[in-house]
Amino acid sequence: MKKNYKLKIFIILLIAFFSIFLYFFFKPYDYKQKYNVDGYKILEEYNTKEKVYTFIISKDNINYPFVINNKYIHNKDLIDKIKVKGNDQEVCILPESNVINFYPICSSNNELYVYNLSNKDDNFYKLKDIKQENNSYNKIDINYLNNYKYLIYNYKGYYLISNKNKKEIKLFSKDNYNINLVYKLDKYLLVADYNSDYYFHKFYLINSDNGKVTEINMEYDISFDSIFLGDYKNKIYLLDKKEKKEYVINIKKEKVLEIDFQILENNKLVKTTYNKIVNNNLSFIPNENKYYVIENNMLYKKIEDIKIKVTNSIIDKIIDYIDNTIFYISKENLYMYNETYGEVLLLTNFEWNFNNNGIYVLK
Repeated sequence: MKKNYKLKIFIILLIAFFSIFLYFFFKPYDYKQKYNVDGYKILEEYNTKEKVYTFIISKDNINYPFVINNKYIHNKDLIDKIKVKGNDQEVCILPESNVINFYPICSSNNELYVYNLSNKDDNFYKLKDIKQENNSYNKIDINYLNNYKYLIYNYKGYYLISNKNKKEIKLFSKDNYNINLVYKLDKYLLVADYNSDYYFHKFYLINSDNGKVTEINMEYDISFDSIFLGDYKNKIYLLDKKEKKEYVINIKKEKVLEIDFQILENNKLVKTTYNKIVNNNLSFIPNENKYYVIENNMLYKKIEDIKIKVTNSIIDKIIDYIDNTIFYISKENLYMYNETYGEVLLLTNFEWNFNNNGIYVLK
């Protein structure tokens, strides 16, 4: 019996030590690693918080930056080969790896740009083909939707354009040219009731799956001098600056409640004061777009302060950033860009030459 007891203790300790070993052996951690491949210098980094790999690949005083969203891989030195297509006018590089998919970056005259702006060669890298729609709805030309849903403001409500629906959603009895109290959360768009003048008493909640509108009525008088602070656990937070009050909108329960002043810190709601929120411009609306910027009306992907030109078009504004895809407006055109498709024209609306507010892209 004593020997069996000692054997059980030994087995338990062995399992415990082995479990601890596995935990630390496979635990993700931040690291930086330098190595060389095919005459290129590579700086490889991993950020555990963001679950992002960053690679800076250098040669001839040109730095090619890559950002890859990927779960932690136990191995390092992840790039096995650098594939190159080039001549005196243009060089494109494509890192190759057994565990990560890369996209090409090109350079000419010390300027970096994405592959769809290059002299493309399908044998080097092939962008995914799209099937254009070439139809229209209410003077909006539809080229490609890519399974997204689009809510387009039309001064009295919205047009819903998706693969399943093309319909008008009427909200207001009169034209409203500037509406600011609109908030997107998942597949929903929350809109204040602009049928009212100075204070409103309900929200409209638009479901982009089907265009259904739910009215969220409330007992409060909320002024239009309000701002959305952000969302947390499917609840939307709003600050009435005129009345100095904060509200939470529960879109699932379709209720609005006045609450003590709160702000999100370290993924937790904490109490604060009205003055702290206003004086410090506090909010918890996340900036999902960490890489794309507009400089001098040109769109760049910016990694480690290295700029990669995305398009030759003059850009008016960035609309959204979803699933590593950037959506942006150039004149009357709505485009998207990602490394899978390159730049793709989605929708065209002549009205956007004059007013491109109120364009929402939903999953």
